[in-house]
Amino acid sequence: MTKIENFHNKVVEIEQFQSTFIILKIENNVFRFDFKHKKEAFLKQKGQGTLTFYEQHPLLINHNENNLEVFINSKPENAEQFIEDLKNSIDEITKGWRNWKDYIEINTGIDYPIFLQNIQKGSGKILTAPFSIIKSIEKTGAKHDVKIKYFGEKITTSNQLIIINNQFIIAEKFNPV
Repeated sequence: MTKIENFHNKVVEIEQFQSTFIILKIENNVFRFDFKHKKEAFLKQKGQGTLTFYEQHPLLINHNENNLEVFINSKPENAEQFIEDLKNSIDEITKGWRNWKDYIEINTGIDYPIFLQNIQKGSGKILTAPFSIIKSIEKTGAKHDVKIKYFGEKITTSNQLIIINNQFIIAEKFNPV
C-alpha cells in the first residue's frame, strides 16, 4: 500500500471525498486514503492541484500541542503597543494560517472586549494557546516588562496535514485502503 507522503509535490486530482476519506487520482491510478482521527478539514470541492504533505506546519500547532491558559499579572506601560506586539508574536508562529484573535475568543471563556479590559488593568485571563505560541508571548511580555503566567501541562501529539491548492485535511494519519 502506498503512503500518502509518497505523493508529496505530485499533481493529484480529487475524485471523491467524504468526512472519513478522500479518493485521489495520481498518475492515472486511483488511491483511497481513510482519515484516522480527523482533526480539522477545509475540503470543499473536487479538482486538480499539487498535494503537499506535512508533519510540521503552522496549521498543525493547534493539534500537535495542547492549549494552556495564559494570564496577565501586570499592566503594560503602553497597552496598544503591547497588543500589537502580542498579535505579531502569535502571527510569527502561525505564519498567518490562523487568526490571532481565535486564541482569545475560541474556547477561552472570554471575548475581545474582556481581553482588552484585562490587558488595560494588568490582571486576568488573556488567551488560550499552544505552548509554542506561549513561548513567543513570553518574549513579548519580557519586552514590555509585563508578567505573563500560564497554566496547564505541555503535551504533544503527532498529526499529519495534506494541502491540495487552498484545501486541507488534518488527521492523525492518512491510511491507504
